[in-house]
Amino acid sequence: MLENIQTFFTHILIALVCILLIFGLFDAVWLGYLAKNLYKDEMQSLLREQFVMWPWLVFYLMYSCIIFILCIVPNREKPWFYAAIDGALLGAASYGAYNLTAYSIIEGFSLTIMLVDWSWGIFLSSIVACAGWFGFQLLRK
Repeated sequence: MLENIQTFFTHILIALVCILLIFGLFDAVWLGYLAKNLYKDEMQSLLREQFVMWPWLVFYLMYSCIIFILCIVPNREKPWFYAAIDGALLGAASYGAYNLTAYSIIEGFSLTIMLVDWSWGIFLSSIVACAGWFGFQLLRK
C-alpha cells in the first residue's frame, strides 16, 4: 500500500486539490449567493452572530479525504460516473445523517431546510467526487 501511495503521490495530491477547490467553490456560491437568503430566513433564530470557522475547516478536510478514499480510489480504473454515484451515495448518508438528526431534535430546523440541504449535499458530494476522479486521471495517460 505504501508503494502505491509513493507511486501515485502526485495523482493523489492533484485529486485532493481538485476536491478541495470544487468543494469550496461550489459551497461558497451556494451558501454565499444562491441559498443565502433561504438559510437566513429559515434559520435566523438558530444562527450565530459570528460563525466559528474551525469546524468548517475540519469538516472540509475530513470529508474531502473520505471522498477520495471511498469514491476515487475504488473507482480509479472505472468510468467517472462510478465516482459520481459513490459520491451521491456518500452525500445521501452523511448529509442525511446531519439533516435528519437536526430536523428530529432541533426546534426550528424546518422541513424545507432539511430537504434542500440534504439534496444539496447529495449533489455536491457527487460533483466533488467527479472533480477528484478527473484530477486523479490527469497524469495517468
